[in-house]
Amino acid sequence: GQRAGALSSVHRPGLWPAAKAVLAANVGHSARDIDLQSQDAKSLKSKSTASSAKFQPTSQARFGYLGHLSIQNSQEDPAVQAEALRNVAALDGPAFLPNVMTLQRASTPWQYNTPPRMLEGSVSVEPNQPGEAEEKGNQNNGMSNSRSAKALSAQQPMPANYVRRIRRKAQKSRGEAPDYRQQIADLKMLADSASRSGSVYQALQAYHKMGVVYDNQGMYSEAIQKYKQFLALCVTSKNTQGEALAYNCLGIDCFKTGQHDEAIQYHNKHLELADSTGRLIAHTNLGIVFQAMGLSEHAAIHHQHAIEYANRMGAKDAQCFTVGNLGIASAAQGDLQTSRICLQYHLSAAQRQKQAAGEHKFNTLTFKDVSKNAYHRLGTVNATDGRFDEAADHFSKAMEVAQSKGDEKDEEVSKAMLGIARGLLNFDEHCAALVKGASEAPLVGADGDA
Repeated sequence: GQRAGALSSVHRPGLWPAAKAVLAANVGHSARDIDLQSQDAKSLKSKSTASSAKFQPTSQARFGYLGHLSIQNSQEDPAVQAEALRNVAALDGPAFLPNVMTLQRASTPWQYNTPPRMLEGSVSVEPNQPGEAEEKGNQNNGMSNSRSAKALSAQQPMPANYVRRIRRKAQKSRGEAPDYRQQIADLKMLADSASRSGSVYQALQAYHKMGVVYDNQGMYSEAIQKYKQFLALCVTSKNTQGEALAYNCLGIDCFKTGQHDEAIQYHNKHLELADSTGRLIAHTNLGIVFQAMGLSEHAAIHHQHAIEYANRMGAKDAQCFTVGNLGIASAAQGDLQTSRICLQYHLSAAQRQKQAAGEHKFNTLTFKDVSKNAYHRLGTVNATDGRFDEAADHFSKAMEVAQSKGDEKDEEVSKAMLGIARGLLNFDEHCAALVKGASEAPLVGADGDA
């Protein structure tokens, strides 16, 4: 209001003659030139007022001009709605963590005001991988997984997106969230009232929020039911963006409940509707599902497609984990050279991403975990390839990172693999020394004479 008042005061008729006189005396312009400049300024002002919807999305968010980004008005022209949707996407750019073998969630529209979601854990499909038993136990016991993920999720830095940052601060200011049963009851009442009033948009948001609440509690079967209701409303209202989001949520939760075939179907449907970012996410999730099913060739194909979309987008953070996923799939196929190259790129990219992210407790913990797993995987690949000296070096680094993180279990795993690698490294030399000693020893005859 103060900004608008200041601008309007400049254009008061009584102020223009004095301004002309000052400018004419100091600059030497004639009154006619000043009149032309004032007319140009007025025309520019009218053009900017008429095209206020063309402000950059970041400027819209910063100064509060968010009205034109709304896509709820079904009476507008479809082209206008498409433009508004693109503006929303530009306002809310994607950001990825460097963790490999992690199911990727599609970004929830900022209009939904969704509760904060717990972080996804890595899917373990490899033998002798640190944390494998813990991950499998967490998949079978969602409640323990939600408790362990809650502490790490609470340490996440604020989102880079302006609207999400303000919303996160508002959610934190309300204090501890109520019990999930109370949240579900409130959301059910909201969904019922929205359905009775004919507000489909509010009803589908409520069902999506219920799914997120159940996901945070590890109750994936209940979440699937809510996401199916969310999907049905999106299909009825022809909400393509919400439909793609529903397919992503259903695919991930079906995978977590062991329904791999259904997960593939949902991720394929997400792939059909998604934009470039969504296709990157869908290909990544399909690769992880196929890898868990033991179909490494199919997984490698989808990870290669994910890398292509990451390159098109120029997303360095996405390139980090997509290349790492391809390295894991290549190792399962027996292509150790490709696996080693991909994992080394993943490790170096994660280190560069850590430097760009800055010093933050969440970033430190995340990148320590990524480095530990990358070193361990490189050690396993090199040991399988017979490069025991490099394997021992990588297992030693993995053990150091686990020790600095205070992870005794993973430290013991890396220490055991380090011992095996060093033993195999010296085994050939030991066998050669035994053979040489036996060949140089004098032969003893049957009568005891040399």
